[in-house]
Amino acid sequence: MILVADSGSSRSDWMLHLPDSKPLRFSTKGLNPFFVSEKEIAAILTDVPEIIPYIKEVHEVYFFGAGCSTPDRRELVSNALTQIFPTSFISVESDLLGSAFATFGQGKGLISNLGTGSDISFYDGEKIISQSSWQWVRAWR
Repeated sequence: MILVADSGSSRSDWMLHLPDSKPLRFSTKGLNPFFVSEKEIAAILTDVPEIIPYIKEVHEVYFFGAGCSTPDRRELVSNALTQIFPTSFISVESDLLGSAFATFGQGKGLISNLGTGSDISFYDGEKIISQSSWQWVRAWR
């Protein structure tokens, strides 16, 4: 089974792909690693009744989250998820990259996230180009 999360600072939306059934959807508190610790993330997930019956069946976890733009913050989230899903492949990336995948696939374009925080970046079809400067304007041309 595959578990995917889109996490902001206020709320995280989750979807679990169930074989031969509709996906299971649920929400938790936001899991931005700037505001919650590894221990808090693990505690929040162990309290989600929807996921408990499937924990041992989840083989892949894809987490796209606010605050996950640096290696150390991605590692914090990854470590917490590994505590809950110890035998699963875990991927932690920024919410902007998740938006880019969902919007453009392998195409390119501008990505914007609005919520507790907001960002705009250019996606080149593979990676986010400079979310903190105007370098993406040159890449867009």
